[in-house]
Amino acid sequence: MAELEIPKGTIKILSDITGEPRLDVAIRMTLRDMIEHRLEKIEKELKELEKKYGANFSEFERNWKGGKIKNKFSYIVEKDYLEWDSLITRKKKLEQASKWLN
Repeated sequence: MAELEIPKGTIKILSDITGEPRLDVAIRMTLRDMIEHRLEKIEKELKELEKKYGANFSEFERNWKGGKIKNKFSYIVEKDYLEWDSLITRKKKLEQASKWLN
């Protein structure tokens, strides 16, 4: 495994914000907190899209493919579709990473 040199200032910050003197533990704690924060942010964005379109992504996608979405190729609707799909993908990856860290 390649060695990684971490600047002393970074080590101090990690120790200060986590209260953990062991670097490996401090990094895991920081990663867990970051993942939890990102998941909360993604969940909020998903709820906003669900509220906007009155459906979860599976229903929206089914309606999209079935031609039931008005103006589906407008910039806003297409952008929302792509962002929604991306949010779900990122959420799954973060959930997998969270399992690995626990």
